[in-house]
Amino acid sequence: MTTSSIPTLLIVMGTSGSGKSTVGSALSSALSCPFVDGDDLHPPSNVEKMSRGQPLNDADREPWLLRIRQTGLQLATSQTESPISPKKSEIGKVAEVLETSSTTKTSTDHVVATTRGQVGENEVKGPSKHLAVIACSSLKLIYRRLLRGTISSLQDPKALQSEQEQPKDLRVVHVYLDLTRELLEERMSNRKGHFMKLDMLYSQLDTLQVPDEEAEMGVVRVKVERQTTTDEIIADVVDKLKDKSVI
Repeated sequence: MTTSSIPTLLIVMGTSGSGKSTVGSALSSALSCPFVDGDDLHPPSNVEKMSRGQPLNDADREPWLLRIRQTGLQLATSQTESPISPKKSEIGKVAEVLETSSTTKTSTDHVVATTRGQVGENEVKGPSKHLAVIACSSLKLIYRRLLRGTISSLQDPKALQSEQEQPKDLRVVHVYLDLTRELLEERMSNRKGHFMKLDMLYSQLDTLQVPDEEAEMGVVRVKVERQTTTDEIIADVVDKLKDKSVI
């Protein structure tokens, strides 16, 4: 199997306000592959818990993260379109608010609009048979390891050891949207109808373990400035994926 034919899941990651859903949707358009917002993959038990305003803990997150990986594998190998609309569902609105620490209390009325971007000359022509894109915050290293399949659970003793090669069935690449704290604050402050939005952001920033392209496998880091357009982000991501022989 050649490098380009390995089933590959691109996970667009970052905190609230980083643009995961917008970039993920635009990237899937550029690569002609399916896109799913990871928040829409929460199991019913998580949805029920979040609907009561209760933040998730790692025991809740583990089956969700495993489902994201499995969904990515299915989409990257079946060449089918995503069964989930790119517009953020009610589940996604709640999940984004409650995905951080178990002590954070926030509202559930936040809406993130997602659109399929127009990428012009950055578009990769023809369907990508072995790619899928999912948006998921992936704030902690251990979450990213579980998504990569290098550990079997969040309690796996290997989580404290050096990470080994990814399983052959699915290659996972995290695309980290790197924004300054000030820009994230500005974006979150401009969002309407979001109670305690900055408290949520600060909690996520406290939780975030920033991925290191050099030390952590399967990471693409993209710097996003205030003036950076979605097209420019996609062009940067595509170039870096090509440099790593992912596409």
